[in-house]
Amino acid sequence: MKNSELPTSILAWRDAGEFLSVSGLQVFFRRLNEQRTDLPWLVCFHGFPTSSWDWHLLLPGLQQHWRVLVFDFPGYGLSDKPARHDYSLLCQLDVAEGLLRYCGITRFDLLAHDMGNSVACELLFRREQGNYPFALNSLVMLNGGVYMDLHQPLLTQRLLRTPILGPITARLSSWRLFRLQYPRVYANPAQFNQQHYQEQWALIIYKQGRKALSGVASYMKERVRRGERWTGPLHRLELPFSLIWGQQDPVAVPAIAERIAVNNPHAVLHQLGGVGHYPQLEAPHAVTEALIAHAQHSQEHGDC
Repeated sequence: MKNSELPTSILAWRDAGEFLSVSGLQVFFRRLNEQRTDLPWLVCFHGFPTSSWDWHLLLPGLQQHWRVLVFDFPGYGLSDKPARHDYSLLCQLDVAEGLLRYCGITRFDLLAHDMGNSVACELLFRREQGNYPFALNSLVMLNGGVYMDLHQPLLTQRLLRTPILGPITARLSSWRLFRLQYPRVYANPAQFNQQHYQEQWALIIYKQGRKALSGVASYMKERVRRGERWTGPLHRLELPFSLIWGQQDPVAVPAIAERIAVNNPHAVLHQLGGVGHYPQLEAPHAVTEALIAHAQHSQEHGDC
């Protein structure tokens, strides 16, 4: 897909950002409010199959309290999407760490969603191993399928993660199918206009993104394989930890957040009624309020 085929809103988003070569791939990122050295950093890990654009409605409110780093993992959004590439979440975190080093970010709060939650869990695992070069202040998770026995993926997601049908499904993916399937993750699909769906679809297929879809979707199988490696550190985390969860999510169902909160007594659960899989898009003001409450709690924790 040519640059000219991106919606005007996405072209403006791209032009306000930067690209960095990490592991041989061009990775798109944006640093916001970076001149406010008195504020902590907030790093955002997006989910599947979308991109850092998911955070755009939160950014005005977040910049009152943080310097913010958002970026597109390889295989997503405006970053490179080679068809033959290792899209393991371990490699995705390697890329994130390379970006953190480039930006000089050594201490930060982390906000994650969907697939990004599992990348965050890998970060927690590495942190537990000791001598981790980055200091994590706190963690916030939005809806994501942390426990695969509770996860309820859409039909297209189930097909994409299969070895044979995955590449076929990716090649056959179309605007019509996307427009039919993707809105189902929202509690109220009519909340969004046609432009919103066109923006998300354009970001998915940009840079021949169809060819990478089955590769990036393999993270769901990786969640099963890694098991305790990822959930164990999450359950043991003693830093300020919040869950902001849409209660009408048909994919990452509320029972996932409830199980996390049971397994980690430090977790603070914010339940958002009438909100589906993308709280940051469906209820940005409520998410911002919950993030500010989290920041205040984190500050109190740091003062103790």
